[in-house]
Amino acid sequence: MQFFVVRSGQPGCEPTCPEWISAEGTIVDESPARFRRLLKSIGNRRLPVVVTSPGGDVDAALAIGRMIRTRKLEVAVGMTRFIGCQPEQQDCSDNHRKGARNIGIAFSGGAYCNSACPLMLAGGTRRVVGEWAFLGVHQITTTYIKTETQYRTKYRVVNGKKKMTSKKVVSRRNVGGYKTYEMNRATERKLAAYLAEMGVGRSVIDLMKITPAADIRKIEPVAMLEMKLTTKLGGVELLTSIEACRTVPAAANCRVFVMSDLER
Repeated sequence: MQFFVVRSGQPGCEPTCPEWISAEGTIVDESPARFRRLLKSIGNRRLPVVVTSPGGDVDAALAIGRMIRTRKLEVAVGMTRFIGCQPEQQDCSDNHRKGARNIGIAFSGGAYCNSACPLMLAGGTRRVVGEWAFLGVHQITTTYIKTETQYRTKYRVVNGKKKMTSKKVVSRRNVGGYKTYEMNRATERKLAAYLAEMGVGRSVIDLMKITPAADIRKIEPVAMLEMKLTTKLGGVELLTSIEACRTVPAAANCRVFVMSDLER
């Protein structure tokens, strides 16, 4: 999963525009560390997270969800269309003159949050999924890998007894493994505790358990509200629209662009 801070490119928003964190891609082991680095880079600013993801590693999703809750961030299922320079480009002087490294438009159509992604979504203090976005769950896949490890050990005799002085791994190889699609009790307890911590109903787990791993169960907007997976009907525009910057006071993710920002 890649994370970028984005400033709205919606016409008419300057000089005060909403900003957000774009989070897109598969959730992997390294994702929490990447997210932590981005949060450190923005200091105490509270920017909403706009996420689209097929899912991925459950433990990593839980870790990101907890970071989101600790920082009191809001989350929306959505995608970001970057305007001008793309995130992977090195020279973005045109965008810098507009006040940000990444400029874009957030939208709900075609966005999705599946598998482990709803667990990340659950971390938001406010959680929204538009009617044109897709949110779905299925059974967790657990992979067990058998590993054969060979060691080199050294011993010495002390008072007539053999005592090991060192042990070093010399080789390690996979010798098989298997997958299971049934949620074990330990995993169920862990997920139930996390969802309770986030104020989300455990009916999310019930849907996961009855949906085969090869399938995906779409959760409709009203059902999301009932299980408290979302907090309000509406899409990503609730968190990223320029209207959020025209209230008094303006939303926390609104930033005024002044010329001195070019030096940052």
